[in-house]
Amino acid sequence: MAGAALPAQATIVVAADRDDDDLDGKPDADSPRLSAFAKTSLFSLDSRFWGAKLRADSGSDHVRVMSANGAVVPFGNVVPKSALLQGVSVGVTHLVLLRGGKEEAITVDVVGLGFRDGANEDLDLARDRASLERTPPERAPASPEATYDDGDALRARFEIPADGAMAVDAAALSVESISASGGSIDKLDAVTFDHVPCGAGKACFVTAPIRLVVDDVDRTLPLVERRSVRAEVGGAVVLRYAGAEQSIRIEGPRNTSLGAIPRYRASVRPFVVRVTAKGAPAVGGNEQGAALAVRQELALASATWGQCGITFGKTDAIDVKIIDPPPPFLVSFGDDLGIAASGGSVKVKIDGKLVSSEIQPGSSPLGAARAFAAAAAHAGFSAAVSPNVRIVPAAGSSVDVLVKHDGALAHVTPASGTHASDDASMVVRIGSVDLSDGLYHFGDMDSMSGTLEERTLVKSIDDGDPSTIDVVFVPSFTGGDRIGESFIQNDTSSIRDLVILDRAGVRARRMSSTLAHEAGHVLMDAPGHPDDYGLDTPTRLMDSDGADASPFGPRRLAIDECVRAVKEAGPKARVPLLVPWPLTPLKIAR
Repeated sequence: MAGAALPAQATIVVAADRDDDDLDGKPDADSPRLSAFAKTSLFSLDSRFWGAKLRADSGSDHVRVMSANGAVVPFGNVVPKSALLQGVSVGVTHLVLLRGGKEEAITVDVVGLGFRDGANEDLDLARDRASLERTPPERAPASPEATYDDGDALRARFEIPADGAMAVDAAALSVESISASGGSIDKLDAVTFDHVPCGAGKACFVTAPIRLVVDDVDRTLPLVERRSVRAEVGGAVVLRYAGAEQSIRIEGPRNTSLGAIPRYRASVRPFVVRVTAKGAPAVGGNEQGAALAVRQELALASATWGQCGITFGKTDAIDVKIIDPPPPFLVSFGDDLGIAASGGSVKVKIDGKLVSSEIQPGSSPLGAARAFAAAAAHAGFSAAVSPNVRIVPAAGSSVDVLVKHDGALAHVTPASGTHASDDASMVVRIGSVDLSDGLYHFGDMDSMSGTLEERTLVKSIDDGDPSTIDVVFVPSFTGGDRIGESFIQNDTSSIRDLVILDRAGVRARRMSSTLAHEAGHVLMDAPGHPDDYGLDTPTRLMDSDGADASPFGPRRLAIDECVRAVKEAGPKARVPLLVPWPLTPLKIAR
């Protein structure tokens, strides 16, 4: 309440400052000296106090006077310019302001503000964290003292000194959510509350469980809209009563087998493929529309995974690349079945230049690919050998050769006719991408390596960094029977940590949370779905066939899924996709 003047009755209301605005790991009221961030919850004493003295006749343990530079000013000393008053504990302090031989009595009511979990345990505002809602909406408990199973919803509580001057104000309690950058996201005014028993000398009140939700779909459901607030990981929830305030920060779930899950960040690289070279992008209509649509998708997926403390960072600043379909730059040896060679040769033109290599009888796809790569290099091109995982019906693995010229993707065509090789058993194909009929996608038998068209598209944008998640938007998939797919981590695959979505996947964002779902396969390194081998739970994000735009659709993540994501993609994973993203202090507007 910075800069507020004293009311006429000379009564000040402050909160016991038990939160941790400067994130030093302890309540602000316990710090011997306050930083600039830790002073944001304090009451500013106006100029009538400056140069005067304050005497505490009673309750001196409930408040303290702080200088503008954060030092404690003992009672009885001269109050410096721009001094502040900080609450320490709930109670009443009777102060006397001494100036020019005159005395003025001032009462300070120190209120307690905080949050209580489903087991009716009070949270430590400095050390505990709030978390985003992971369960579908349900009715609030009938009794203000009843326990409840929702592990994320929190009751707001406040305490006032029973012997103070304060009267309970039924409209004075509000809950506001603050973003990770310090701006206001959402607010509940005049939150209703009930009286509950508490310790002697206090009057205590609690609200119904307040849900911190990721979007307006959850926020506006009539059943829970008076106790739901949109919020985000990295932000804070601010509780205000009669001008006093306290806050708690938001990270991942508090109670898991890994302990409390902090905030993690995943790096994503989004690409929108044009339908044809220089044509319209797959989504958005034009380049500006495509970038906006992609950032909206990323923001929704990031908010959804916030249930686990995982975020994609500042999605409105992510660089969205609009690209043409790649030229036929990839030559695949043993494509699909990986059968050994009978003997023959490869003859192609690379950017119009003839390049050939011999295939020895009995050669594996890898051996033939290496021979061709050497011939391409001898002709002045760069050629990278990229093995694939063996698909289910194959005898061996196929191997791709990626051909470039002066850093750009080359253009490879058969030297004559339609075939790149005359070998009778080893299939050699030139990969191409034609999105006019949709992207030809993998099936159950070749999901571990992808189709030749998928590999040609994906390997054209590969930056060699396995710690990023690539997200590719295409016009459609062949056949129209899917709207998104993902490639998960694998020891030998050169396609990994990748999500592909089409226009239908974008349109189904509220019904199916397609991007968040496919990203879940990558983060958890899990190809299957919970309903493939267990109960069908349509409210779970990773359900295989859920489609419902309401709060009861596929949007929820279970604790064990959060734990798996941290184990499989976190800092201790084989290939970490998640990096810790420590909280930073917030400047919360008053």
